[in-house]
Parts: sequence; structure tokens; C-alpha cells
Amino acid sequence: MSLVFFPCCVSSSFLSDSESAATLVVDKLGVEIEDGSGFNCCGYPYKGIDFKAFLLMSARNLALAERIGADLVTHCACCYGTINQAKSVLKEDFSSFEYVNNALKPEGLAYTGKSSAKHLLEVLFESPGVPGLKLKLGGALRGLKVAAHYGCKMLRPRNVVQFDDPFSPSKFDELIEATGAESVSWLRKLDCCGSPLIGINDATAMQLAKNKFESAVQAKADVMCTACPFCYLQFERSRDALASESRGDLSIPSLSFVQLLGLALGIDGSALGVHGFKLPPDLLSRTQASEGEASSLRSVA
Repeated sequence: MSLVFFPCCVSSSFLSDSESAATLVVDKLGVEIEDGSGFNCCGYPYKGIDFKAFLLMSARNLALAERIGADLVTHCACCYGTINQAKSVLKEDFSSFEYVNNALKPEGLAYTGKSSAKHLLEVLFESPGVPGLKLKLGGALRGLKVAAHYGCKMLRPRNVVQFDDPFSPSKFDELIEATGAESVSWLRKLDCCGSPLIGINDATAMQLAKNKFESAVQAKADVMCTACPFCYLQFERSRDALASESRGDLSIPSLSFVQLLGLALGIDGSALGVHGFKLPPDLLSRTQASEGEASSLRSVA
């Protein structure tokens, strides 16, 4: 099946540069992903409020993809996990299957389950793949130490997403190391960022983020790299809040994987939305990047 981009509400509303970065990266890599239209929210915010509404929202997106013979591609772990959870439920629950199709009829849509949702990491891991990325990038970010944050929805529930081993994942690490960077081992690697608890238990949400920062710093990482806009936004807003309270060492920036990959591809930092980041001042002296890639990194240092 062909591939079509599925936009993330969080990225579109708060991190528009992240959406642009994803487009720039796949274009430069020559990965064919079409632009889609008519999609609605994946339904993630509704799961605990109206489960049927969540199923319908995800099913509608999949039905739109089915109509053009495509799979959805998102760079958001929450969208990825949510849509695949709905697909799993609809496969097992015939009454829910009937419900969503009756609701979709007035639009001339039908959900059969033929289309799926893929995360951009999954797509890149398949093609060009790690060997292909290594050839393309030439170790552009050699010397950079990265703490990979997968995000809960990339790995769990295991029987739903099936991206990687939820207890000992490696695919995201391999993709990071394809840029020439080192994916460091760190204690809190698989912990939740705390984002789902914002507005419910802010103190716990902040503590989870603080644990992540301190663990990444302890592992001597230069940057945390996320596979989810929700997680990225949590790191950015919690860093500011925690820093104002002088709560631990938070001197580590965060990037999304598409931003990291964009830098490795030599895309200008301002186009990737990373102009506000403070990368290590000695990074350039520790890399063996080409002059063009060095210029890109210099623009965000």
C-alpha cells in the first residue's frame, strides 16, 4: 500500500516546525509519503471520556486511508498507539465494528481494517533502513551523545503496537546511531515522561520528567531525543517549570528524531525548528561532519 501523512494535533497546534521537519526529512531521503486531507484527531484525548467516540475517530481516519489504498504515517507515538489500539479493538469486537460503520455511512466511508497506522520510525527502519541511512549520512553527528526516549505508546501494549521489544528495545537506538551519534545507556530510558498526568497530578508529572532529565545528565548525554511530540512538549515545558524551582540538573536539551535526522542531513536548523536549542559548544570539534552539515549545526549552537 502507499503511505499518507497523518498530522498530529499537538504538532499542528504547538510544534508546527516539527511537522515541517518531518516533511523536509522524508523528501530529502526520497521516502514517498503523500499528503492527506480530511483527517480528524486520532481520538487519544477521548479514550477516558467516551470510548466509542475514540473508536469512531480512529476508524474514520483509517477509513479515509482505505479509500485511497494507503497506510497512515505519523511521527507521533500517541497517534500511532491510539489508532492501532482502535484497530485491535474493532478486530475483536463486532458490535463496535458495526457501530463505527453505521456512523461512517452518511459520509460514504467504510472501515474494513485493511489500512494500518505506522510510525515514521517504523517506516525509516524498513526503508532506507539503518544501512541505507548510514551510507546517506556518513557519520554526520559523530561525537554527539544521545539519550533515546521511546515513549510509552511506541512500545506498549505489546500485542497492539509491536514496534519493538517493550523491555529491551533497540530500533530507535539503531536509527539514532545511523547518524553517527552514540545512543547512551541510561537508567530511566523506558520510564514515562509524565505527560499523561498533566492536569490530573501535576506533581507526579513533574517528578517523572525530573527523573528523566537527571538520568540523562548522569549518563553524560548531550541531548534527549524523542519519538513523540507529546513527550517533547512535556520535556520543554517541565524543564522551564522545574528550573524555576531549582530542582536538579536540567541542563540538557531535547530534540525530536526528525529534527536530529534533519541536522544529520544538513538541513538548516531554523527550518527544523531547532534555532532555540543550545547544543554543546564543542560539538563541532567532536564531529567529522561535512562543511555543509557543520554550517547547519553551527546555526543552532
